[in-house]
Amino acid sequence: MEEYLKRIAEALERAFPLDPDTAFFEKADAFIWEPNRNHFSEVSSISTIDISLLKGMDKEIEQVRLNTKAFADGNLANNVLVWGARGMGKSTLIKSVVKATSYKNNNLKIIEVARDDIGQMFSLLKTIKNLDKKFIIFCDDISFDDNETSYKSLKSLLDGGLIGGAQNVLVYATSNRRHLLSRKVGNADNYMRWEEELDERISISDRFGISIGFYECDQNLYLEIVRSYAKSFGINIETEELDKRALQWQVQRGSRSGRVAKQFVVSLLSSYQ
Repeated sequence: MEEYLKRIAEALERAFPLDPDTAFFEKADAFIWEPNRNHFSEVSSISTIDISLLKGMDKEIEQVRLNTKAFADGNLANNVLVWGARGMGKSTLIKSVVKATSYKNNNLKIIEVARDDIGQMFSLLKTIKNLDKKFIIFCDDISFDDNETSYKSLKSLLDGGLIGGAQNVLVYATSNRRHLLSRKVGNADNYMRWEEELDERISISDRFGISIGFYECDQNLYLEIVRSYAKSFGINIETEELDKRALQWQVQRGSRSGRVAKQFVVSLLSSYQ
C-alpha cells in the first residue's frame, strides 16, 4: 500500500508541477533542479571537503568567501567563474565556500543546474526571483559547442535580462574553458560578421565579475596536497616514502593535480591506517 501511495504522489507531482515557496527552501541548503518537472531535489549535505584541505589557493578562497558572504548578507556581489585545468579543485572551491557560508547563514541556498538544462533557466528564475532567500545557481563543468545556442540564456541571466533580473540570484560556474565557448567560428570571408560572432562567443565570460583561473600544479604544491590529505585521513607513513610513492603515482597517471593527489592517498588507506 505504501508503494502504491508513493506512485500516486509521484504521478500527481508530474501532473501538477511544484510551485515552491520560501518555506520549501528551509528544508535543505542545496537542491538539484529538474526542469522537466519543475522539481527541486533536496540535497541533505553538500558533498565536498573541508576548506583547510584546499592548498595553494588561499587568495582565491578568500575572494569567493567574501563575495558569498556579502551576497548572503544582502549586499552587492558578483557572479563567479572558476576555470582552468582539470582536477584542481574548481568545483570543490565553490561547494566548500558555499557550504561553510550557508552553515552560518540559513538565508543562502545553492541550486545545481545541469549543463543541458541551462537553456531553460527562464522558468527557474520565474520560480525563485521573488522568494525571500538568496540563491546561487551552480553550473558545474560547463562549456558550449559550436552549434549550441543555450549559452544565450546564461548570458541573458548574467546581464539581468531574464524576467528583469533577480536581485536574490547569482551564478557560480566552473569550466575547463576560460571563455566557455570555442573561439572557432564560421567562415571568415565576411570579416565583420566573423569578428562580431567571435566577440559574441568570448564575451560571455566578461559577464562574470569574478573570474579565477587554475593551472596544473607544480611538484611542490602537488606534494603539499598529498601530505595534507594523508594527515587528514590518518595515514601513518614517513614523509620521504610518501613523497616518493606520490611522484611515482603522478608519473603513472600522466598528470599532476589535487584530484590525482587525493586519488593517490585514497589508494593508501587500506595499507597505512
